[in-house]
Amino acid sequence: MRFFIALIVIVLSLFLLKSCEANGPTPQRCKDSLLTYFVNNQNNGIQISYVDPSGKIIYARGNSMTAPLFSTDLSNTDGYIALSSINQDCFDGKTQPFSDQNTVEGFYDSRSFRITRDGQVTINNEGRSRVFNITDCSTNVFNGYSDDGRLYAFHIASKIRYLAVASQCSSQTTPPPPITSQPSTSSGSGSGSGNIGDAKIDSTINSRWNDNGVDYMDLSLTIINNGEKDITQLSFSSDISLRDLKSAWGIFANSLTDYSLPNNVVISPSSIYHFSLIAVGTTKPIFKVTSIN
Repeated sequence: MRFFIALIVIVLSLFLLKSCEANGPTPQRCKDSLLTYFVNNQNNGIQISYVDPSGKIIYARGNSMTAPLFSTDLSNTDGYIALSSINQDCFDGKTQPFSDQNTVEGFYDSRSFRITRDGQVTINNEGRSRVFNITDCSTNVFNGYSDDGRLYAFHIASKIRYLAVASQCSSQTTPPPPITSQPSTSSGSGSGSGNIGDAKIDSTINSRWNDNGVDYMDLSLTIINNGEKDITQLSFSSDISLRDLKSAWGIFANSLTDYSLPNNVVISPSSIYHFSLIAVGTTKPIFKVTSIN
């Protein structure tokens, strides 16, 4: 009897030790490693993998950054489209885990996925909020457990921009070329700062979906400086509407159709600036630059 009591005590002690490790504070070495990615306006590509106690596995990738007027944390700037192990529809009656025929939307709003300098992670999706600490790390891989037993792993790469998963190919057919917006047809003097023609805005539709009868698009966009001087101020409009004012990442939404470059952003000649939107509609957007300096 004493042997069994001792065995139970040992098992409970190990369980409590493991629980403390899973929900404990972030080690200082992990905090130090995280600081590498806290550079204002620097894009960080993050791959997320998580395993549920049920065995379901999700893989997602997207982009995050920290910036004044955006977030003091490392926060998502796009939707982090994901693949799921339980989505197995393929083609010709075949099945395969992580099918790209049915992707999973990771986050519907900016700052729904945040990592603080102290290693605290906040994930708002699936109708709930999960807050937990990173409890282990190795180089640029960080791990942590949520309170419902889900194991998260984050791989962070600085100055890397990821395209949405399943946006470039399909297991059955070759996909159509990316849908690209028409650049602004406005023109200016042809040289120097203030020339509206110096800024070219392009967009790619990553995915489309319908929610309660309304069509939405996840857009990745670029601003290209074709001029000879820095672009420090830029305003432009679109013929499509944002889903809401929170559905813009990396750009300031003055209204549902009017935008401006954040005050702290400078686009040097030949450089490309990235931002993302979730907009209403299904057709390619057209953008018009209204002012530039």
